[in-house]
Parts: sequence; structure tokens; C-alpha cells
Amino acid sequence: MDWMSELLPALRVILIIVVSGFIPFTAMSFFMVVIPQKEKEFTKSITEMGISTSRTVRDSYSVSRYIFPVLFAFLIFFGFITAFTFGGDGSAFNDNVFLSGPFFGSEDTQAVMNQSFFVLAFAFAGGFLWSGYNIIRRLVAYDLSPSVYYSAGIRIMLASAVALVTSFLLGSETTTNDLFSFKASLAGIAFLAGIFPQRILNYLITRFQEFFSNESVTEKSLSLYNIEGISIYHKERLEEIGIDNAQNLATASLTQLIAETPYDARQLLDWIGQAKLICYVKDDIERLRAIGIRSVFDLLKGNKDRIVLRELSDAVGLDTPILEIVHGQVKDDRGIVALYNFQENKNSPARDIIATRKIESMDFDNPPKEDKAKG
Repeated sequence: MDWMSELLPALRVILIIVVSGFIPFTAMSFFMVVIPQKEKEFTKSITEMGISTSRTVRDSYSVSRYIFPVLFAFLIFFGFITAFTFGGDGSAFNDNVFLSGPFFGSEDTQAVMNQSFFVLAFAFAGGFLWSGYNIIRRLVAYDLSPSVYYSAGIRIMLASAVALVTSFLLGSETTTNDLFSFKASLAGIAFLAGIFPQRILNYLITRFQEFFSNESVTEKSLSLYNIEGISIYHKERLEEIGIDNAQNLATASLTQLIAETPYDARQLLDWIGQAKLICYVKDDIERLRAIGIRSVFDLLKGNKDRIVLRELSDAVGLDTPILEIVHGQVKDDRGIVALYNFQENKNSPARDIIATRKIESMDFDNPPKEDKAKG
């Protein structure tokens, strides 16, 4: 078995290269393969809607924005995998605060430190697998933003902290009867902490807020969950670019959303239209949805007059003339009217043909250089 012991160091080095090299490899793949295709889809969407904009995909996905996030995640992954690869050889650890925690300075802390190292390894494994899955999923969806790499590194650190504190709370189990079940449960807890560290913290925070809740009715009515079609994954993605509620979404830039998110322009227009209506009517949104008015765009369809609006209000039990007021404001809002026209253009088959022909005539591999002589 001497050949295996000689081969083991090489295998450890290979493992370190594969795990830590995963980060820069995915970033390079994104810029070499995904960005050109994303540019084509962005140009097609804005052409279909008839939007004239100087914004480009590379404004949001420039290489400079990825340097520090990728380096941050790489160093975190490299440091952890190196520590676990060369530190898990069964040798005794010196007593230290990090591994022994509240048991630091006790007569026999070796068992506690071994257990801490054990849970950290499983927490890293869970965090790495989830981060790897998330990065690959976002890469395939043309949505690998810089924040994904920051999130991957922070997930590893947060998972390690949660798993380590849990280990300290449970203490070190040394009895022979429950030793196997205890270690198995601890491994599962640490692994799940690597996959869902934020959800564990959110659960604790939610339980705490039940006693000190000051969330107003308005804050609940403006939640992104009140928009049809938005799931927890959509909500988390929108929060990455600073959209935390319906008001943020209602005032967001359409071209920025198309460039920086993986969602289709039709879907984004529908969400924005719903968000704008929610900002107007708040808790009355469910009543309006019951009669087919989901967004501000529905108020512009059919040239609704005052009599029709009053009949709609009576049908859903609205005692106030809110629908007439909102209709007037929507009709006079040039921004909403422009978005409505964009939506109509997006749904036009003729626009789709024009956009496709324009895309086919463009060379994304050799984009035109900027004229430096221009101001």
C-alpha cells in the first residue's frame, strides 16, 4: 500500500485545484459563451418593443465587476478545501478558541475540537454543493451576476458559523450507546446548514419578530409575493438588484431588468404593470383581479369610460371612486402609456420578424468600437 500513500498527496492537490478552480472556470465560461448569446436576446427584445437605448449587456456584465467577487469566492473555497484536505489526517489539534469554543482551556478539549472540525467539513460540503448547483443553474440561465460569487463565499462562512455554534450547543457526546446516532444527526445538521444557512437564520428571526412585530399593513400589501407569477426564487433574484417590494419594481428601469435578469420582457412588463396597480390600490388588488384587472395595462384596454368604471367598481363592492381616479392617473402617465405600447409591440408578430432579421444581420463577435473623437 506504499504506492497509495505516495499517490495521496497528489490526489489532495488535484482535489484542491478542482474545487477552488470551479469558481474562475465558470466565470470564464460565462464571458466566453453566455454573454454573446445574451447580447443577441437583449437586442431582440428591445427591437421588438421599439425601444431606443444606449444601454448594452456589457454595461451590466463588465469583466471589472467580476474580479473581486470571483477572487473572494476563490479564496474562500481554496482556504477551506486546503484546510480540510491537509488538516483531516487524524492528527491532534492544538487547543484554540475557534475549534473548542466555550470549552477552551478545559482539561480535555480534543474531542470537542475533533467534532468541530467534523461539522465544519460537512457544512463546507453542503455549502459547496449548493453553491455549485446555483452557479451552474444561473450560468445555464444566462444569469450569472457578480453577486452570485459573493453569495457563494458568504454561504460557506455563514454555514460554518451556524454549524459550529450548533455543535457547541450540543456539546461533545462520548457515551457508547448513542454515539453513532449522535454523530449521524450532527453530520446531517451540519450538511443542511451548508445548504440552507440563511433559511435557518430567517426562521429564528421570524420567530423573534412574532413577539416584536411592527410590520404595517402597507408593507404587507407591497410585498413582491402579491404579484402573480413571482415565486420565492424570483423574489430572491430581484432582491439581488435592489428590488425588495412592489414600489421598487414599479419604478425600476425596464431595460435594466432585461439586461440584468434572465426574465423575458413580456414577463417583466406584466410584473411591472401589476406592481404599479398594487401601488395605487393596495389591498383592493384582489377585488380587481376578480374582474380581470390585473395590471395598469388592463385599465387602458377597451377605452373604458366613466360609466364602465363605475359598473366595475359596483361589481367588486368598491364604494369609493378609486377606480375612476386610478384610471385617470394611469391614462395621463406617459411612462405607463409607453410601457403599454412596448407590451403591445412585444406581442406583435410583425415586430418579432423585424427583430429577428436585425439580429441575424448583426455581428456580435466583432462589436463596433466606440468613436473616441465623440465628446
